[in-house]
Amino acid sequence: MAHPGFLDARAMPTLPIPSTTAPQAERLRVRAVYLEGQIDLKAFRVRNAEFPVLAADPLIFEPVRGSFLVVRKFGALVFWNCPEALQRSILADARKLMGDSQAERMEDSLDVLVGAPENAVTFNEVRLKELSLDRLSIISQAFAQSVALDYIEREVAAALKRFEPVVSDIHHTGKLRLSVRQVLKAVGFSLQVRSMVLANLTLFDKPPETWESEMLERVDSQLYDFFDLEERLSAINQKVAYFTDMSSIFMNLLSDRRSVQLELAILLLILIEVVVFTWSLFR
Repeated sequence: MAHPGFLDARAMPTLPIPSTTAPQAERLRVRAVYLEGQIDLKAFRVRNAEFPVLAADPLIFEPVRGSFLVVRKFGALVFWNCPEALQRSILADARKLMGDSQAERMEDSLDVLVGAPENAVTFNEVRLKELSLDRLSIISQAFAQSVALDYIEREVAAALKRFEPVVSDIHHTGKLRLSVRQVLKAVGFSLQVRSMVLANLTLFDKPPETWESEMLERVDSQLYDFFDLEERLSAINQKVAYFTDMSSIFMNLLSDRRSVQLELAILLLILIEVVVFTWSLFR
């Protein structure tokens, strides 16, 4: 039996979503999960060849009739109306594909009301007249990006918290007590976060579907506001910029420290030569 509320997307006529009209509004529970790292979409598709594929970019499956899975390469999976046992199985397989990473995952849930009088994004849910593939794709992308930003926000906050005592120590003592390795890790972290945001999440790119439909563009803009994507991304960029500046200062302090150590070593060698020369004169 066709799942109520799901209509064939006109922009993608070859995709086999059942075409029915929802007799009444239905509330769907959508769950987004972010796993640290990237997902090889081609390998994921091969490992789950038994799932019908509705779209290749983004990768959308229909694991069971009326349930949908959207997989994003930056490590996010979005489950629509999927049984919990199936979700656990898919997540376990995804973790194996990503190298059995034991990193904590981030997740969130969202209510989508299908069969509403009009398309709207309210303070606690998304309302749609009908759910087509392009709308599913747009909602999933914004939701996946939001969960990925949750992870980045947590990591940036934790990194800044770790370095608060260091900054305070420099303020009070005028000395840097970090090792070269610790400073390099700080620099590497800031570069990693920038790469993750700019290269993987593509938060500045509009989904291609929005260029063909004013309604979809409006829904996408409402989702941006709903998840505060632009404001959160701006806050992350500011924190990473501060973190990068701090790392640069640490590198300069390390360079100065090594220069002083080198100068002291040279002075010590000169002193030793003077002592040896003086001792040889009075032999």
